[in-house]
Amino acid sequence: MPSNLKKETQATVKESSRVVGEVISSSITDFVTELWSKDKDGEELEILRPNFGSFLRVESVEEGITAYAVVYNIITGPYDAQHKPSALGLSRQELRMEQPHIFSLLQTQIHATIIGFKQDGQLHQYLPPKPPQVHDFVFVADPDEVADLTADQGFLRLLTNVQSVPIDELLAASIRQAQACHRDCKKDYHAFLVDAGKALSHLIRDDYDRLVSLLKKIKPY
Repeated sequence: MPSNLKKETQATVKESSRVVGEVISSSITDFVTELWSKDKDGEELEILRPNFGSFLRVESVEEGITAYAVVYNIITGPYDAQHKPSALGLSRQELRMEQPHIFSLLQTQIHATIIGFKQDGQLHQYLPPKPPQVHDFVFVADPDEVADLTADQGFLRLLTNVQSVPIDELLAASIRQAQACHRDCKKDYHAFLVDAGKALSHLIRDDYDRLVSLLKKIKPY
């Protein structure tokens, strides 16, 4: 990327209130994002923490691909094995007053599974031809992007490929998040929930009790 374009992109990202961090590991199916906690000058940033089941956008400028993904895990821990946290018996407020350096030794990583991408202005609800690149910037997807992406319920089938978390919880959380986006965009979110329920009935048609339990988790709120 030309240096002037890179600087312009970084400036745009820094000004965005919906930036999460950047990709530190990726594949065709998923990626890991490290949340930003400090800017280039070492100043503390207000960390934007996406919710479980929420939707992210990764902009790969060099590839011309914007990937969309759903958060399936959130992990906070030390940067290395030599700085493991231990119980100190202090509240978070007391820790910030007495040992503020403790929090600088922690990092939060977001694991997200890819459910679609946009290329040349076209939205596709299947895996991209190339994964996001390491150090690509990651954003919380805008409500209108989520509404467009989830207008077709095919994204739910891609979510069933996740193995590391309870899949029913992930399905329900993503539907609740998408429902809120449809509502924010003044779209018929009740119709969206009906379509989601129908899609789930096809995915879990052989387990009635499981289906009923899952449907209860996505009822309107």
